[in-house]
Amino acid sequence: MKREKRFRLILALLDEQGRVNVDDLAIHFNVSAETIRRDLSTMSEQGLLRKVYGGAVKFQSAQENSFTLRTQQYAEQKTSIAQYAVRFVNAGDSLFLNSGTTTTIFARELAKRIDNLFVITNSPQIAHEFWNDGQTNHKIYLLGGYYNGAEVEILGTSVITAIQQFRTDHVFLTVGAVNASQGFMDYRIETAEMNRMMVQQARRTTVLIDSSKLDQTALVSAFALDAVDRVITDIPLSDALANAFNKADIQVHVAENSA
Repeated sequence: MKREKRFRLILALLDEQGRVNVDDLAIHFNVSAETIRRDLSTMSEQGLLRKVYGGAVKFQSAQENSFTLRTQQYAEQKTSIAQYAVRFVNAGDSLFLNSGTTTTIFARELAKRIDNLFVITNSPQIAHEFWNDGQTNHKIYLLGGYYNGAEVEILGTSVITAIQQFRTDHVFLTVGAVNASQGFMDYRIETAEMNRMMVQQARRTTVLIDSSKLDQTALVSAFALDAVDRVITDIPLSDALANAFNKADIQVHVAENSA
């Protein structure tokens, strides 16, 4: 298992339990206790958690900054993916955008390059990107619900209910992971349910996903491979994933360089 994936799963366990133990994590991930200690030290240095004797606990201020920290990870790849994706949007299009670091960069690019969009999002940051650029000809609908400050997103049953009122040209979204056998996945049930509804209510689905999430597994299934029309990533796919995407009739685009 890649180190980045362990980090994500450790954070998910912390979110559920509030505390994790070195020995328990070593057994869970089938690695040495020393490997877990190094992981926790690195995550502590990044402000993702607070180390305590024998393990780690949630660090509230770090959780509130997790979105900013993730923005800095794989920044070049995410920017290339976002800039490449703009070519699939035309002036006057309607689209869902879910909360995420890559979709936030994508929103920034759209605001600079495309006019007269109707955007429905659960992300206050994405809504801000369109106004921050000085554009006034976009219509932005911010979905209402409870606010998760750690991920700068709005979630809840009211969000899913509101999504059902719309039928858009596109949905551009990020997910937690994808693999050939389980499809597209996320780390929270509410996020997976919201993304699934956005996909259902859009005529065309595009997933923006950097290479750290390819051939990986998350906690919750979000939607099947055949629900997706297009995937934009930053490296060529593994044979297993390429074959699965081909069977699902997914168009794959590799954004190796900025558009």
